Amino acid sequence: MVIAPSSGGKTAELTIHGRLAAILAAQEAWREVSCDLRHQQSSEFARIRSAGEFKSLADKTKFLHRCEALLAEREGEWSNLHVLLVAGAGFEPAAFRL
Repeated sequence: MVIAPSSGGKTAELTIHGRLAAILAAQEAWREVSCDLRHQQSSEFARIRSAGEFKSLADKTKFLHRCEALLAEREGEWSNLHVLLVAGAGFEPAAFRL
């Protein structure tokens, strides 16, 4: 992690490298994937509803449960991503007066 003054000098720029960058990138990627999946499911729900294919509340509930199951399955795939991260020099508790 590198913290440096911004070009304007009024703020700081944070650059993250290595495994921490990979962890944060994976989290952001999952957010985007899950958002896209929810949008697709919402569009599909609207299409089915407009077409009159839902005959009862139970049909809508089944659709919702299928969507939740798909989202949980995809999240499970992403949660299998493991990255080992160890704090380096300067991150000892004494450095933070803990």
